Amino acid sequence: MNYSNSSNLLCNGTANKHLDVLQAVNYEISWVYQVVYVLAAFTGLSLNMCFILVFMATSSLRTVMNQFLVSLAAVDSLTGVVLMVFVPFTTGEKAAWLCGLKGFTSCSTMVAQVMSILVVTVDRFISIVFPFNYHTWATQRWVNLTISATWLYAFSVGAVAGIQSLQAWHPGGICLITQIVAGWYNMVFIIHYVGLFIIMAFAYGKIGSIILHHRRQIAAAVAPEQAASEDLKIQLKVTKDVFVVVCTSMFCLGLIPIHLMLYHVTNLPLPKMRLVRNFFMLSNCIFDPIIYFLRFKDFQSAFKSIVGRIVNPHQN
Repeated sequence: MNYSNSSNLLCNGTANKHLDVLQAVNYEISWVYQVVYVLAAFTGLSLNMCFILVFMATSSLRTVMNQFLVSLAAVDSLTGVVLMVFVPFTTGEKAAWLCGLKGFTSCSTMVAQVMSILVVTVDRFISIVFPFNYHTWATQRWVNLTISATWLYAFSVGAVAGIQSLQAWHPGGICLITQIVAGWYNMVFIIHYVGLFIIMAFAYGKIGSIILHHRRQIAAAVAPEQAASEDLKIQLKVTKDVFVVVCTSMFCLGLIPIHLMLYHVTNLPLPKMRLVRNFFMLSNCIFDPIIYFLRFKDFQSAFKSIVGRIVNPHQN
């Protein structure tokens, strides 16, 4: 790619006046990076799809918590597709609809990740803090409504970015979403991540205090029945595993609000930080399904069973 006209470097020249030709060269990505990037994105997509397929093929796995995790895996899968298709070739969209599609899909997936982590966190909070109400609340109808609302909200927020990208694009422009959407839209994203962090800190802090109390009960119990119920023990175990998943996701996705905040303050493109941010987003897509299979024994057993049936279809 060769950008010789600095006035045509961006979809929105007024909002990105600090990006000159020299800085635009930083967006030139070598073919080696493109190949590695696509392979990594494909790996993340494949792992998450494997996780989803195991869930679909095993009826015993279709618990409320696992359905929320599968929704999160679907978000990671979509993120892998978006990163694989758009990011390595980010500067050369040849039509307005491509830039609009990029804005819609990339922003939708980022919001969907935040909302899916929020849903998982709220589910764990209710299951531990209000265990007697959890089974009444966690009906299949409520799960379907929650997941549907999560995706509908994500697509609605992404549509705003898609419309702005569509309107801002012009021939020869660079379609960098964080730089062509309005400043208030970037702040909305920052608020999403900061709000999620605050809610997670409160929820898992409360859960942590209950876990400590549970351990003290076990240590002080004269008889096993004096300790917490078996159902609570199971919920605590699941919550610990989920905590690893959501904390890994928040660590990998944490560069997104930092990058947006720095851009909002400095109005500089920060191309290297953008690449690092995208690398961590890719890492999240790969790490999440690996953690699922390492931490959740039921998924391990189901996966081994499915592989065994594929390898030896005549085995009983």
